[in-house]
Amino acid sequence: MIRLMNAFVKAHGPALTIAFAGPVLAASLCLAQEVTLADLPRLKTQYDQALVAADLAKAMALAEKMAEATEPEHVEALYAAAALHARLGHREKAYIWLTQSIGAGFNDRARLLREEAFKEFRSEELFRSLARKAWANGYTDLLERPDREDVQKSPEILAALAFKPGERVADIGAGTGYFTFQVADAVGPNGLVWALDIAPEMLEFLDFRVKARKSGNVKLRRVESDDPKLEPGSVDTILMIDAIHYVKDRTTYAKKLAAGLAPGGRLVIIDYIPKPLSERPWGPPPEQQFPKEQLDAEMSAAGFKVLKAHDFLPEQFFVIYVRQ
Repeated sequence: MIRLMNAFVKAHGPALTIAFAGPVLAASLCLAQEVTLADLPRLKTQYDQALVAADLAKAMALAEKMAEATEPEHVEALYAAAALHARLGHREKAYIWLTQSIGAGFNDRARLLREEAFKEFRSEELFRSLARKAWANGYTDLLERPDREDVQKSPEILAALAFKPGERVADIGAGTGYFTFQVADAVGPNGLVWALDIAPEMLEFLDFRVKARKSGNVKLRRVESDDPKLEPGSVDTILMIDAIHYVKDRTTYAKKLAAGLAPGGRLVIIDYIPKPLSERPWGPPPEQQFPKEQLDAEMSAAGFKVLKAHDFLPEQFFVIYVRQ
């Protein structure tokens, strides 16, 4: 779980700094390498020394490293106990331990679904819901991976979009809120960001973040894969980052997006430049990739034209559309 909480802090945006600059970074630089259980005594000694010295930033970084060192073994032990209880026929205890494992960060949904110990559980709604939570853990880890900024460059994207105070924005496919809360900071308390997603697990995580941040200008809504559910003329900017490749009929979907834009509004799409798996073994599968030229044609059929295209992202195209 420490991975998710680290990601939570890193994703807060300008309020806590996107790049993790300042004293927290200074305290963390010496802790950049991976740690294991063997490092715990040393880390604990350094942590105690930091507390005595009232160096809370360094103590915080050390506490996170101690959690990082213990998490994999802790999660695996919880999962092993769940599987053993299942094999012994202890259904309730199996579910309790499995819930604890997933709550602690277990994220391998595929492993869970093929685990022979849980064979008799697979058809049960409770088990399927836990498998979804494991998927959500993995998806959250992916979206909030520490090196995402190497390719995402969110400060440059925000600078290019220059959101105005009071602007109304729909973040479609908001996921963990990687951009949602940065945009919310940019539009200010008089602005509004709708965080839209099809996955209830992502909305649950977003709801946690909204409450933790006390973000009064972020609203959540569950939508459908073929319907953004935007009120007519309700938003000034629609943001779709790494999301449009999930849409099957993009032209029909874009017409619904157009209806949701206020006069003068813009549609911002950032998605992956097509590459073979051998060159980029992450990102969308080949069948979901498409070139910018194809997207331009599909958006044109929906009544959009290109206002501006940026090329500073190493793995993605970045296009701003307006209605024709």
